[in-house]
Order: sequence, then C-alpha cells, then structure tokens
Amino acid sequence: MSNSLVLINEVTVTSGATMTITGIDSTYDVYLLQFNDVVADTDNKDLYCRFTVSGTADSSANYDYSAKELRTDMAFENRSGTNATYLPVNISGQGTGTGEACNGTMYAFNFNDASEFSLCTMEIVMLDFDPRLFGWQGGGVLTQTQATDGFTFHWESDVDFASGNFKLYGLRK
Repeated sequence: MSNSLVLINEVTVTSGATMTITGIDSTYDVYLLQFNDVVADTDNKDLYCRFTVSGTADSSANYDYSAKELRTDMAFENRSGTNATYLPVNISGQGTGTGEACNGTMYAFNFNDASEFSLCTMEIVMLDFDPRLFGWQGGGVLTQTQATDGFTFHWESDVDFASGNFKLYGLRK
C-alpha cells in the first residue's frame, strides 16, 4: 500500500489548544490520516475530532459514532453516540505520564462530495496512566451534506497539546 499513498500535508504540534490539518479535495476518493505520539499537556484528558469546512471546524451537533473499545484491564466496551458536537478519539483519560500517548489511523470517505455525508473509520491505540492499553475500532459520520476538507483535533477543557505528529495522505485511484 505504501506505493499508493501520496503525502498531502503534515503537521507537528508541540503546543496550542487545537490542531488542524487540511488538504482534502477531489484529487482522491479516499484519504488516510495517521497520527502518532499525541499527548496533552495536562493529565487525564480526552481527545476529540471534528471535520473542517473550508479549513474551519464544523462544531454542529451532527456527529454520530460507534466503536468497540478493547482494554487490557477489563472486558471490551461498546461506545456510541448521536448528535454530538465532535467525534471522540480517546475517551479514556490519557495524560502526561511516561509513555502515555495516542496513535491512530483514520480513513476519510466522501469528504469532498457535497451531496454525501462525510464519514471515517478509526483505528486507535493509546496508553494511559495506569498503565493500561486501549484499542479503539469504529467509525464516525457527520450527518450533514457538505464538502469537508480536513480534520481538527482538540482536548477536553481546551487544554494544550504537548506533542503530536499528523500526516494526511491521498490514496491513489
């Protein structure tokens, strides 16, 4: 698959309350977002995602999601929600301890099609303070027909990022 990936944009973050990465247009049907070493500067915080419209986060209450959370400390959990103002990426309270980080892959579908809902799949792994390992497998959708061009990430309570690397790729047709 590596020959099929074309790097569109890369953002490395070391501070700030939000991180935005754009570059989705009609060039590719499917886009891939990979993020690594994403850490908050405050302990025990959750990470959220929104899609962008012309580079600005859509904060409408039109996000639905469903995921399976796999955990090392207990049985799996089913997670879901409708009519939210964001998609949860890490809802297990990641923090600032040694090794704590969130890493993931998201595939974006229909983002540039103004007549379809923008949707994504999520494959996320994170380590928290206990230390506990979490896996997150699922997807989300913005139930509004409009063209979207990227992603914005933010932490709960508007805390800042301590680190993170985000890469947006197009998948060759």
